[in-house]
Amino acid sequence: MQPTPLFSLFAVFIMIWLGAQQWRRNRLKRAVRDLPTRLQRQVGPEPDYLPPEGEIPEDLADYVALHRKTTRIQRGAWLVALAWLAYVGFLYVQREFA
Repeated sequence: MQPTPLFSLFAVFIMIWLGAQQWRRNRLKRAVRDLPTRLQRQVGPEPDYLPPEGEIPEDLADYVALHRKTTRIQRGAWLVALAWLAYVGFLYVQREFA
């Protein structure tokens, strides 16, 4: 099976989507690793490392801010990936009905 140009464009979508997800996981993993053991136990399990619900200890405030920031960046990258996928879909439809 020969890869078509549209397949290559779709591969860009997959790379952006998975790259953003992996980038966030690595950032959170590093941040949790740097926390003291007592605070690591308050954070959720891998791979999400969700901060504790309810009142957040003052020591975890920086981690919670990082968690929110990486979520926004990941969703922004996903939005770019979805826009790219829409563009690839447009090119496909345009090619099929031209």
